Amino acid sequence: MVTRTLLGRSHAHLNLIETLSRIACTDVEVLISGPTGVGKELYARYVHDKSNRAAFDFVPVNCGAIPQELLENELFGHSDGAYTSARASQEGLVAEAENGTLFLDEVDALPLPNQVKLLRFIQQKEYRRLGDSRIRTANIRFVAATNASLQSLVEQGRFRSDLYYRLCVFPVDVPPLKSRTEDVPLLIDEYSAQYSEEYQLPRIVLSPGALQAMLDHAWPGNVCELENCVKYLTCLQLTRPVDKYDLPMLAKSVLTGEIIDADLLSKPFTSARTHLVAEFEKRYVLEALRKSNGNVSRAAAESGEYRKKIDRLIKKHSIRSDKDAMGELQPVRDGDTETGDAL
Repeated sequence: MVTRTLLGRSHAHLNLIETLSRIACTDVEVLISGPTGVGKELYARYVHDKSNRAAFDFVPVNCGAIPQELLENELFGHSDGAYTSARASQEGLVAEAENGTLFLDEVDALPLPNQVKLLRFIQQKEYRRLGDSRIRTANIRFVAATNASLQSLVEQGRFRSDLYYRLCVFPVDVPPLKSRTEDVPLLIDEYSAQYSEEYQLPRIVLSPGALQAMLDHAWPGNVCELENCVKYLTCLQLTRPVDKYDLPMLAKSVLTGEIIDADLLSKPFTSARTHLVAEFEKRYVLEALRKSNGNVSRAAAESGEYRKKIDRLIKKHSIRSDKDAMGELQPVRDGDTETGDAL
């Protein structure tokens, strides 16, 4: 797994980094809130890396993925014979995080009975492995994260108020990517370099229109969505700069009639219509070829058009080179454009 660095130049990001740097050297409990995909774990790791515990492990715990009955075993471990299939002693995640940081991700997903167990452990820093009588003491720091409002959950009776106040000693809110667009170009460059190296493919080049579209996009999936977008564009292997309608979040809009934006409306009617039709043709043929796994005859049959017309559109929009570069379809052999079936 590639080690990721926190990048950003927006005031929100820089202020957050400054705040976390100040409290990292303490052992204060930190609660990181923010929508899905903003990188809460990265900020938690930043706190750990800047702390006196950096030489020890940062151990993430996905609270939403642990069944209610397995929480104690996952956190505290068990001794030999603690239950039927426990044939050997096993340390838990708490022991793994000793002297380091235990990161409680999605802490809002914990059932109420498990909240009680977690609260007791955080308060006393003591625990027992299942089937063991010896009480152990943990020397760890707690950092928690949530994409929900814990205060609202407390008011609804779904989250214990005492656990909330225990975790929320130092609250931190990570804003969504749409409110810090200055960070988008830096993230694009970072992920482009990362996946170019990882996949051994050329780095993407964005057209001005594509970059502006990415700056204007609301990014409901936040940094995670942007990362996936760059990964997609890298694998696309276009032999030209990325156009705005190559972006995965805009590609479907060509087929749903949502591409009429201010740029098009500012053009002469004939020019705008020509552009719109060309984009529709290109995206429609690409989608038809994707569904047919590159079989041109099948793509033509399923679209209700003659094979020659599909061939003409493939040539008109230079789809062959784009699709060859994507690696999704088989390369065109000599004569295939006119007589063969596979791109």
